[in-house]
Formats: sequence, structure tokens, C-alpha cells
Amino acid sequence: MKYMVNAVRKAAAASLVGAAGLLLTACGGGDEASQQSVSTAQGLEQATAAKGERQVARKLLRRYAKKGVTSMALSADGTVVAVARADGKVRVLDTGNGADVSKFSIDIGTVATGIVINNTSNYLAVVGRDSEVHVFDYASGKKLLTLNGHEHPIRNIAQSPDGSLIATVGEETRVMVWRAATGKLAKVFSGHAGFVNSVAFSPDGALLASGDAAGRILVWNVATGKLVYTLRGHADEVNDLAFRPDGKVLASAGVDGQVLLWDLSQGVRTQAFSGHKASVRSVAFNADGSVLASGGEDGQIFVWNMASGQLDKQLSATTAAVNALLFDSKNKNLLFAGNDDNRLVRWNVASGVGR
Repeated sequence: MKYMVNAVRKAAAASLVGAAGLLLTACGGGDEASQQSVSTAQGLEQATAAKGERQVARKLLRRYAKKGVTSMALSADGTVVAVARADGKVRVLDTGNGADVSKFSIDIGTVATGIVINNTSNYLAVVGRDSEVHVFDYASGKKLLTLNGHEHPIRNIAQSPDGSLIATVGEETRVMVWRAATGKLAKVFSGHAGFVNSVAFSPDGALLASGDAAGRILVWNVATGKLVYTLRGHADEVNDLAFRPDGKVLASAGVDGQVLLWDLSQGVRTQAFSGHKASVRSVAFNADGSVLASGGEDGQIFVWNMASGQLDKQLSATTAAVNALLFDSKNKNLLFAGNDDNRLVRWNVASGVGR
């Protein structure tokens, strides 16, 4: 990556010097002046292109900023929530009282950026800044597998509903899909223009959505590997994605402060929620899809009523960024929020009470 940035800088410098030289020599007349004018225009065009490349390079190199609680995953029976943290540690907590119920200690030795629990509770998979996928036995915490394939740090992980596939994304343009049972790489989806921050499977497992630093969302057919939609609407990076439980709508959270809803039958944007005053880092639907929660960099959680399309509640327990949101699978009003300050808050979105 360092080589790429240096190459962009050299190209930009060469283009700008060439353009300046041509401007100085274009003072003559006749055909020579015309030729020099054409060359000058070409030089300026090259300089402009190089500037664009530098801007893309800067966006590609935007640093991973999450601290504290970075990701959460719910067990299939809804009794426990696994919490990944920036210190590399993983804890398993009781969803009812928040007590630590794990009988093991997991530490991947680097910033943990994403976690999933297999739907039969056979394993935990954790990703982090070391570019590896760490797979642990759920009961004992013993390391089972290490999946290698990414060349750069990983930013997010998702699991298919049947637990057979794991998708991982990070500081490169590829989406990698692994077979959970064997740890073998099954598919690689290519098409992003920047780092990929988020990934999510649809509830039926047929689609996979991924959001990148260029503000684009790509929706893939998992079985065929074909690109179904390219969704454009965010003015900056896409931070998080969530499918509505019926699979018909996708929600996206962006650095631009917007929460967008997408109709997946047509691949079009249907709604934009713009109440956040800062970057939106997380989104989550509740169990029946009647509510969407969005968490901001300023510590604010907005609860949106899907029937009316209006803001229902605004929740705040801290000024620390809300990195992860997760609704309970049985209690549609119970929302877990993981923050930059390492706090995990259990919210009742009906009453607006958090603890």
C-alpha cells in the first residue's frame, strides 16, 4: 500500500511539473503554439487525474477508529451475547442480566473487529487487525482453525443463516466467503473501489451485501457469485448494513450521517433518515422489523418507527461512539449497544430505559 501511495505522489508531481513547463513555453504563435496548447491541456488533465488518485488513496487509507466494544453476536437461542473488544478479548454474557457466563478466555492478541456465533453454538469466529479469521470451540474456547487469505486487516465478519458460510471484509477490495465446516475459501467477490467496512447476509442466505469506503453498497447472489445491484446514495463511507427480517429491505449507515433504506426487489432507495449530527456507525432491525435502531459517533441512538418512517425515540447513555447494535431475538424491545468507552448498555426501546 505504501508503494501505491508513493507511486501516486510521483505521478502527480510529474504531471504538475509537465503542465507548468508547457504553460511557460506556450507563449509563441502559429502551429507550435497550438501544439503546445494541446500538450498543456493534456498535462493539466493528467494532473487532475493524479489528484483524483491521491484522493482515492487517502480514502483507502482512512484509519480504523473503533475502540472499546467493537462487535457483538447473539446465540441462536438468544440466551447469550458474545462481545468482541478492541483489546482483543472476547466475553460471553447472559442476555438477561449481562453477567459473564463464559468458562474460557479468548484473546486474539490484536484489535478484534468482528465476531459471529455459529447457529448451533459449535464455534465462535473472530476477526481482527492481524488479517486472520480465528475460529474457537464455543464450549471450551480452544482454537480450532485459523483462516488465512486476506492480505490486510479485517474490518467485519458475517455468517449465513444456516451457519455454513462465513463472509469477511477489510482493508482491500475483495469479499471472501469461507466454508465454516472446513475453513476452506469458497468464493471471492471482487468489485469494490475502496476498503470494505461492512458485510451482511440476507435472512434467507441468498444475498450478501457489502459496503465500502467509496460510499457504494454491492449486493451479490451468493450461489452464483454474480453482482445483483450496485447501490449509490451515501456521500461518504458505508459503515454498517442490516437486512430487515423479511429480507426485502436493506438499511445502511454512513459517515455522511445518513441512514438509508433500500428496496431489494428493485435495487432502489426508498427512504433516507437524516437526524444524526455525526457519522452513523451501526444499524439494527428488531425481530419483527417494526423498528430500526441507528447508533452515532456522538453516542446517540435513534429508534425509527418503520410503519410511520418517523423518529420514535432518541437514546443516550454516553457521549462515546456507538460501534455496535444488536436486538434480542425474542424480546423485540431489548437492544444491546456497544460503545467506544467499553460499555455494553441494555436498552428497552419501548420505555427508553437503559442499564
